[in-house]
Amino acid sequence: MDWVEVGQKCLTNAFKALRQARLDVLDKDDDHAAVNVHTAADLDSQNAILKTLEEEKIPCCVVAEQSNEIISLNGGGGEQVIIDPIDNSALFARSETFFCAVGMFVVEKGFPTYSFVGDIATNDIYYCDKERSYKNGQLISISEKTIGKPILAGWAPYNPRMEKFFEKFSKLPQREYLMFNYGQMLQSAKIVDGRYDACFELLPAKLQEFAGAIIAWRAGGELSTMEGNSIVWDANVRQTMLVSRNKELHQKLLAGFNAK
Repeated sequence: MDWVEVGQKCLTNAFKALRQARLDVLDKDDDHAAVNVHTAADLDSQNAILKTLEEEKIPCCVVAEQSNEIISLNGGGGEQVIIDPIDNSALFARSETFFCAVGMFVVEKGFPTYSFVGDIATNDIYYCDKERSYKNGQLISISEKTIGKPILAGWAPYNPRMEKFFEKFSKLPQREYLMFNYGQMLQSAKIVDGRYDACFELLPAKLQEFAGAIIAWRAGGELSTMEGNSIVWDANVRQTMLVSRNKELHQKLLAGFNAK
């Protein structure tokens, strides 16, 4: 089936739910050393997506960040849908939405097909189908040229991520790259319109974080683990991630990050 209309509807309904969302903190994610909080808004956004999928009568199995169990909708079976209802709930809870996104992608027979990332601050929707990438319904691809040095986006707010950050970046040529220490799902998607040149996950992460990387990849970018291996599209596997605007940059970063 064609997920484009359904995916955009899911994100649009999530945006609507978030405009009225509750900001109270429910708990903290022990895996993230109490940095990544869970809020009632996460549940509001997630429930809006689940309700949309249910109303569209799409049989699927949903892996959702706010659920410990796989959610079977409309009889289950079909594709697997991976959901991150708010990427960076801690900032959303403080009404700082410019780095926050809603993410969702579809895995069919062990391979990602459609992916959607919604910018909560602007309501822009980046997405891809099986062949190309789009922004707000307009075809978009990674430009050949950018201004200035390559801008890399990562996420290292605390140890051990900060330790890994310094370990990796100390191996890159000095002053060759600009580093933006805030890069997750939305920044990966923004590679397609030239905002960034590469994004990465320093420590093994769940697949929910990769929705934006799929869109950049489908637009002509390169995608692998930070060790240079292919991504395994299994929700039970945690992996590092590197997505870059082209093969040349990707290979240079891999060589630098993994230098002895």
